[in-house]
Amino acid sequence: MSSRPRLNVLFVCTGNTCRSPLAVLTLRAELGEDAADVAVSSAGTGATLGLPASEGSRRVAAADGFDLSGHRSRPVTRDQVREADLVFVMSPSQRSAVEALGAAPGTVHLLSEWPEPGEPGLPVFDPFGASIEAYEECWRRLRRHARRIAPHVRQALRERRLS
Repeated sequence: MSSRPRLNVLFVCTGNTCRSPLAVLTLRAELGEDAADVAVSSAGTGATLGLPASEGSRRVAAADGFDLSGHRSRPVTRDQVREADLVFVMSPSQRSAVEALGAAPGTVHLLSEWPEPGEPGLPVFDPFGASIEAYEECWRRLRRHARRIAPHVRQALRERRLS
């Protein structure tokens, strides 16, 4: 097997210090052994380069045994978007911003709505600056969405392996 990941997944939020870094952790965990063949990364539509994950994000991740201490924020780029097989955004405005960077048709999805019908009643709100309870709810929703999308990411990986 190639040492190069066979599928590229990008999570995008606003500042890349809360939701998208947490989403990376959740999807990697859900993919288990398949995670080695999937490059999962994150960026933000309004991110400042080099900021650590927010304290709330680090706390909720650590409570479940995950470490975000090495995360540094980065703005989403045209290259990241074009190289991604799947891009998951947290809001419609982020989808528009990512699509404007030249994403391939059909690659950008609102996390709560993919695959259809998804769970549009469980959007992933930005907890930045809010209470630890808001971060905990964000984490719960991201974990739920990761469990829901992981089988479909695995399917995309299998299809990629066969082609």
